[in-house]
Amino acid sequence: MSPLLVIVVGLILLVPAIAIAIPVHEMGHAAAAYLLGDRSVRYFGYFSIDPRRFVEPIGVLAVFLALVGWGRRVPIQANRINTTPKKVLYELGGPGANLLVALVVGQVVRVMLQHGYRLDFLDPQAVLLGFIYVIVFLNLSLFAFNLLPVPGLDGWNIIENLFRSRWPRFFFEVHVRQREIWAGVVLIVILFNFFNHVNLLNPIMSPFFQPASLISTGACLPYGVPYINFLVPCLL
Repeated sequence: MSPLLVIVVGLILLVPAIAIAIPVHEMGHAAAAYLLGDRSVRYFGYFSIDPRRFVEPIGVLAVFLALVGWGRRVPIQANRINTTPKKVLYELGGPGANLLVALVVGQVVRVMLQHGYRLDFLDPQAVLLGFIYVIVFLNLSLFAFNLLPVPGLDGWNIIENLFRSRWPRFFFEVHVRQREIWAGVVLIVILFNFFNHVNLLNPIMSPFFQPASLISTGACLPYGVPYINFLVPCLL
């Protein structure tokens, strides 16, 4: 298989994974909000399977470039999700939904591997397994990435909901400077990769990604498209 064809196949395999993983994440938030008493998420159509309702252009671009991403956040009624436990459960809904899909679909990958199928993205005969695995991988990636304590992600929102009453000024300052913080984080990741040839996302995502991957597929496997992206959030 030519290098160009490998790149094209690798990018194509990401498309259905994006169409599943990002809507699953946001519908997980919507389901959590609904169960916690906010019925507006159903009224406004956030249980739709149409991915266009959930995808966010920069979040999708991030998937193609770095194999991590996010979707369009589901709005909720603050008077319904109004206690710290409810807010934390709402934030966990998105990563939890990604983890659930990975656990279920990952069993298919586990069975196929046990029956001799090879996870070789260069082998045309292994495309079916690759197609299924990329869906599992991206769900695991969104699960792990969105739990990171970075402003704007679910992990940070959980921390903020738990401690905002204690340090309101700090969290206000972080919120005001969220764009600058994101720019700094992206710059650090890029520079660290350039000078040290290490993707910082690998070690910081591995505490979430690796155990979930081992449970779902029985292995912790990477994914990447040559010359574009590569992610192996597993402890080597």
